[in-house]
Amino acid sequence: MLSMLLTMALATAGPSGVERTIRLPTGKRGEWVALHCMAPPQPSSRSVLFVHGSSFPTDLASGYRFAPGDSWLAYMAARGYQACGLDFRGFGDSSRPPAMKAPAAAGQPVERAHDATDDIAVAVRYLHGAMGMAKVHLVAHSWGTIPAAAFAARDSAALASLTLFGPIVPVPGGKDDHAPAGAWFPLTAAERLDQLHYKGVLPAGLTLLEPAVEARWAAAFRASVPHVAGDPADRLRIPNGPNVDIVAAERGHYPYDPAKVRLPVFVVYGSYDTVVNDAGAATFLARFTASPLRWRLRIDDGTHVMHLERNRHSLYAGVAAFIEAAGALAP
Repeated sequence: MLSMLLTMALATAGPSGVERTIRLPTGKRGEWVALHCMAPPQPSSRSVLFVHGSSFPTDLASGYRFAPGDSWLAYMAARGYQACGLDFRGFGDSSRPPAMKAPAAAGQPVERAHDATDDIAVAVRYLHGAMGMAKVHLVAHSWGTIPAAAFAARDSAALASLTLFGPIVPVPGGKDDHAPAGAWFPLTAAERLDQLHYKGVLPAGLTLLEPAVEARWAAAFRASVPHVAGDPADRLRIPNGPNVDIVAAERGHYPYDPAKVRLPVFVVYGSYDTVVNDAGAATFLARFTASPLRWRLRIDDGTHVMHLERNRHSLYAGVAAFIEAAGALAP
């Protein structure tokens, strides 16, 4: 009965076919993950699965609609892929763990990398099984690169390639930060939008965010998080598990062995990314010693949120070129 209730699709017409949101049960009572999918113009057995970063879900990331028919999902669907974006538990249209409704100090950090790895497994099984996808290319951003690589190390055979966009890499000589406590942390939409500008990082006068982000993103972010009675009207509760994982990764501690990832790996980042640079990316990618194909690309005039910026199509094209190259390797 739970499976029947949760595996639901809400469909609306889209420029590249049909866009729908599918709720997939996780196996834990009352919990599900949401998968947002856009079909290609013609039937295909190739798919791309996008996973988001630490603070905002698919509809604010790979699925963000800059204009009708203009999103990263739509871009990949138009190129013949079943394009899907996964909301991790605690985000977007996925279920909220009970700890998200309690005081932050009352629970453990919500949605650690091992939980997110299991969420990816649910989505990949659905793509292979119910949707009949022969190839699944996994594209992850920021914190999402940690569970994505963990899943790839655990089950490389389930994937055709792994793209790590703005991965969290070790910080040489970095300060020994303490992992943040609490199940969730408070944030407002205005604060998060302000962070996306990367003031103090970009040269004076350089603006990279797309106008559609400036105009509509904050309101969409606010609407993506359920309001908890008693909280200030503008306060959003964001899962804190990703922050704990990020601190650990910056210290060089990952929940996977990169040498067990036996598929093509691509590291891509912007020239103004504050999380990864050329040296960090090269050292990080070199640890994937079992990968049959390793690409690394720095795109000029992009920050850690390049998928929301004016040069996003360079990111789209670079990832698409890697996926095509990786797909040609596998039968």
